[in-house]
Amino acid sequence: MSEESDYIIETNEPDKPNKFPVFQQFGLLVLVLLLLFGGTYLPKALEDKNDGISANTSDSAIKKAEHTQSIKVIDKISDVEVYAQAAYVWDVATQRVLYSKNENEPLPLASITKLMTALMAYELVDFDESADITAAAIRQEGDSGLYQGERFSIKELMDYALLASSNDAAYTLSAAAGEALFPERGSDAFIDAMNIRSQELGLTSLEFYNSTGLDISATKAGAYGSARDISFLMEYIVTTYPDLLDITQSTNDRIYNQAGEYHDANNTNDIVNEIPNLIGSKTGYTDLAGGNLTVAYAAGLNRPIIITVLGSTINGRFTDVDTLIKAVGESFKE
Repeated sequence: MSEESDYIIETNEPDKPNKFPVFQQFGLLVLVLLLLFGGTYLPKALEDKNDGISANTSDSAIKKAEHTQSIKVIDKISDVEVYAQAAYVWDVATQRVLYSKNENEPLPLASITKLMTALMAYELVDFDESADITAAAIRQEGDSGLYQGERFSIKELMDYALLASSNDAAYTLSAAAGEALFPERGSDAFIDAMNIRSQELGLTSLEFYNSTGLDISATKAGAYGSARDISFLMEYIVTTYPDLLDITQSTNDRIYNQAGEYHDANNTNDIVNEIPNLIGSKTGYTDLAGGNLTVAYAAGLNRPIIITVLGSTINGRFTDVDTLIKAVGESFKE
């Protein structure tokens, strides 16, 4: 069972991994995969994304460093209990941990996996390219209302996967981008790339077996990772590609195929309208994972905070995040 919506100054992390991309390393790894699996295509990301990403991340780092000198340091959160097995609250501006609970324990990610799916698709495939919904996509668990043969732009598929947690859309993204990498390997090549990218970003707890996060069996999840690394992945996305998660600020939207037909998409984040200054979010739920939720929001001007809870209950994840947001707010006032 998954949660796919029915269609319609004081640094506490001295060993914090370098989250800037190293596309040279990624390129070498892709070349190794080329030698192992064949194929002649090098992704467009390796040709023209490198300069843009380096510039964006460098500018972001400079602005963050300049801003950090004058901002208020929020006190750590204390006396807070959450249902989640693991939780992490990260102050992006000061690079400080505000709250942690079993933050390094790898846990099933469920549909939070789709953050990496969307990130990889964004980096490897142009928005204006399109992909067909295949029989394999339709066979993914959950009913998001898509039908075989529909054609969508990559952007629409990303939005559907992030907003409504559509497994069909996530699988289609992985197949389309994977075929661009290695035509004969499709989604498998994409999953390899997800794991390579995670290591490249220093997110060593992340391990992906599929692009949806769906449980593979009663004992094996589709992806694993720590609350800490998911928070850092979220930070990387919102600081490097700030528009990628814009769709998740909406309660609902319409996703259009290439024929002009649309599907209603409802946000799987039940508290989307209760989170102040929401930047982006992603939910996850499976039998193995329980309830997961990661959110990025602005606690003040230029003050993004990231909260991740893993292994809560289907409703407890929302209560947990709300509790932590309120605790951050109280600390911010003091």
